[in-house]
Amino acid sequence: MFLNLELALVINTEAAHTSNLIDIKNQLATVDFKQLIKALGKGVKGSRNLTLVESQQLFAGFACGLVSQVQMASAMMLMRVRGESAEEIAGAAMALKQLVSPSWQQLKVDIDWPVYAGKREQLPWLLLAAKLLAQQGHRVLLHGDSLSLAHRRHVACSVNALDIKAATTAEKAQSALTSDNIVYVEAHDMLPVLDDCRALHQELGLRSLIQMAVRCVNPTNARLSLRSYFHPGLDKQHLAIAKIMANAQPLSSNGHNNYDLLVATFKGLQGETEINPRVSTKVSWLNTQGCSNQSHYQKGVINVGTRLEAFFGAKTGQADLDSAELMHIWQHGELSGSASKLENATEIFEQAMSSVESSLALVIKLLELTQTVKANNPTITNCSEIELSTDDYVYVQTLWQQRYQQKCKAKLQVAQMYSLRCTCLESMSIKPARNARPQYQSLINVLL
Repeated sequence: MFLNLELALVINTEAAHTSNLIDIKNQLATVDFKQLIKALGKGVKGSRNLTLVESQQLFAGFACGLVSQVQMASAMMLMRVRGESAEEIAGAAMALKQLVSPSWQQLKVDIDWPVYAGKREQLPWLLLAAKLLAQQGHRVLLHGDSLSLAHRRHVACSVNALDIKAATTAEKAQSALTSDNIVYVEAHDMLPVLDDCRALHQELGLRSLIQMAVRCVNPTNARLSLRSYFHPGLDKQHLAIAKIMANAQPLSSNGHNNYDLLVATFKGLQGETEINPRVSTKVSWLNTQGCSNQSHYQKGVINVGTRLEAFFGAKTGQADLDSAELMHIWQHGELSGSASKLENATEIFEQAMSSVESSLALVIKLLELTQTVKANNPTITNCSEIELSTDDYVYVQTLWQQRYQQKCKAKLQVAQMYSLRCTCLESMSIKPARNARPQYQSLINVLL
């Protein structure tokens, strides 16, 4: 017998991961990985990009121990020099998705929210938006890598301050989603191979396609997947990757595939998956849900206007803010006493709330699209641009104002139920439930 349940869950998770690797390794038994490296480095005239399948084989082979670190490092460097193609990144993302164990893939999630960039000084205000969405009943999976880019402030360092649970196993993630509708997961807990990839990045001092591919995995097949970038042009590449991944999967009898989702990509604040309220943001989206014709995926644009025109300040002092400020803002709607004494406190808070409101309004609009856009309707295959309206912001501001009232109301209801329960038991002289008076029996069954 296991010593405790937690140990049993860890062992079961590791066993499932090992079994998954064995299956993948058997599928790759006949692949000559040297030929893949040769294709990348044959010379100026003879070299070429890897195909979708070859890229998937290469990264899956690395995870299974069939590709050495020297081979993997060489391949990543050669792809970096040539410039990674959308097919190569999609292949890497598909390999990573294949490596995610079924226990993770079976989690029921509405919003896939990758948070890998971190921010230079600012707190991750996006957590306030994510927590509010969870309070509204949307199940949110945040996942990132706090061990990369150590000089940045990663989401992982702030989740505890806002009472957002961090899970290391699928079972713990399920528990958090059941109780709170939101959870944070370190990517290497879902994909251990990312530890080896990060080690190569740090030793070589180079970025690689893995850092983009991991954002495209959507490990739980959530109906909405957010993707952020910093460098111009990556929005088109993200959409191309999403389309390639969807096209690569055979449709089932109901016209769906494993990549049925709405992907939204935008230039995030300092690269993080959060709207920058100081500039206008173009959000490009691609919808593949329920699409029976893979060549007619819907696409569109949502324009998030500038919330802070000619805004100055808030550039200094942000590094001095502790993560505890997130909970203080959540509970009280303002910075704490000590933080409010900062020189730019007003500007910092204004920027924070504008970012929260813009990010929240965007995600709510995207969730509406997942429900209202029908891919089999040819008249809306290519949707026109959508502007976030004043009504959108009024709605999210109302949600924000009600955020803590709902929690306090729930606590009051629990307290009232407990008081009523005690009254019932006292009136029965704490008799066993089976002998309870008929008028109290149903109530006690609910309260106990």
